[in-house]
Amino acid sequence: MVATTGTSDVRTSVAMNLQFTRGRHGAAARLEVHERPAGRVGLLALRGWVDLSAERGIERVLDDLANRGVARLVVDCSQLLHVDYRLVPRLADALVRFEAHSGTVVMCGLSRYLRDVFRIAGCESRLCCWPTASDLLDAAHPAAGHGCERAS
Repeated sequence: MVATTGTSDVRTSVAMNLQFTRGRHGAAARLEVHERPAGRVGLLALRGWVDLSAERGIERVLDDLANRGVARLVVDCSQLLHVDYRLVPRLADALVRFEAHSGTVVMCGLSRYLRDVFRIAGCESRLCCWPTASDLLDAAHPAAGHGCERAS
């Protein structure tokens, strides 16, 4: 069910929860695609521990978003706890592929630990990082939180 809280040029056309792996060290994500006047913006909020199975799932999501015309992607890592450092180059390659095929990618909310993991894997310089996803989305559209649709 979608409840409209007002009129706006911004609306969420897709919102879904994804479960990549289960268990104590499972990985999941919240995916939202927002229709904006300048094109589609995706928000992929990652959670948990990224292992090989989860990384492959993230790659599939990125490829699907690129094929569906998402022009900009925000990857929110504020709830991401761990990424196997051996998988960081694969993840970085998938993000670079998205960028080459579709548009821009910005990673937000990386903890100091995760920034170190990306640096140790030699991938820190390949990614554009921003402090928080809400700062970035608010900068892109100041009224994004007011008068938009909410899924329930």
